[in-house]
Amino acid sequence: MNTSTLRTPSLLDAQALRGTFSRFATGVTIVGFENHDGIHGLTVNAFTSVSLDPPLLLVSIQKTSRSHEPLMQQPFSVSILADTHAAAARSFASKDRAGAPDWDRSGRVPRIADAIGWFECEHWAQHDAGDHTLVVGRITDFGRTDGEPLLFFNGALSGLS
Repeated sequence: MNTSTLRTPSLLDAQALRGTFSRFATGVTIVGFENHDGIHGLTVNAFTSVSLDPPLLLVSIQKTSRSHEPLMQQPFSVSILADTHAAAARSFASKDRAGAPDWDRSGRVPRIADAIGWFECEHWAQHDAGDHTLVVGRITDFGRTDGEPLLFFNGALSGLS
């Protein structure tokens, strides 16, 4: 490998880097939790399974999010969004909560109603990751339904087709 072609982080163009990351299609989730201020949600596309034994998942939470610190203290849910949830995803990705979805409160932690998959979690670990915190949750309950996923690709939300 030619080391003269390597770039140091200070020389990387953040917008170009973000644009390149956007070429990787991901599913879209909402991380939900409840505290003394009510129910809160964050749109998250950096989500993955980690382990089946013990059952663990990971979400990446931006440190500048107003929900970052409160989330670190609470059990949380991860709702996998259906292609009908684009307004909900946009709602929790902005400061404007127009289009906020209905919450299903039948479990221990609120989750998005009609999500095609969901997990309830307790904090297992968290790790500093630059401008994000990687939160590993231990899954305490989960479920799924039929439906098509909401995808995020090239800066836009869409269904599979």
